[in-house]
Amino acid sequence: MPPSNADRVVLDAARGVLLRDAQPTMAVIAREAGMGVAGLYRRYTDKQTLLRAVAADNLRRYIAIGEAALADTEDQWAALSGFLVQILDEGIPRLAPRLAALVTPDVGLVRLAAQADQVTERLARSARGSGLLRTDLNRADLTLLVELLGTLDIGGPVRSAQLRRRYLALLLDAFGPGGGRLPGPAPGDGELRKRFER
Repeated sequence: MPPSNADRVVLDAARGVLLRDAQPTMAVIAREAGMGVAGLYRRYTDKQTLLRAVAADNLRRYIAIGEAALADTEDQWAALSGFLVQILDEGIPRLAPRLAALVTPDVGLVRLAAQADQVTERLARSARGSGLLRTDLNRADLTLLVELLGTLDIGGPVRSAQLRRRYLALLLDAFGPGGGRLPGPAPGDGELRKRFER
């Protein structure tokens, strides 16, 4: 169920704060949302509940962008690269590790994370199947590389966004077929999960 308008204001405020500060307080989030702390606590009983809602919203955004990209059956490369640009521009890969460090996942978050993985896998499989993506690059590689780009923070928000786009363009060139064989195996699902263990 999509969030109400009031919840959307709070979730967007919390996203903005989290993108600037990895350890935000409820008071800062409330101020960003234009409400009092008591009003925020009436809506979200504690910080964990709010952060879990932000994490779910982040995953839903990722899935929606991925599903829209999958609908582009004309050009699988444009679909994959456009998806990566959009999630990076929206701060989704930057936010995910921050939330993972703060949130204890519930069943709903685990389910959404699995859906997000499936979307990434389908995009990668489609691009590989069309011969546009190197065959030794998989979903885990894409996930980790884009998360690493998301952490790039140099010279303020505008400059950081420019540099993320620059290095994504460089990576996209490397994603194409014809490069040398990558050393070692790609990370497995267990290794991916470990990056979120506290």
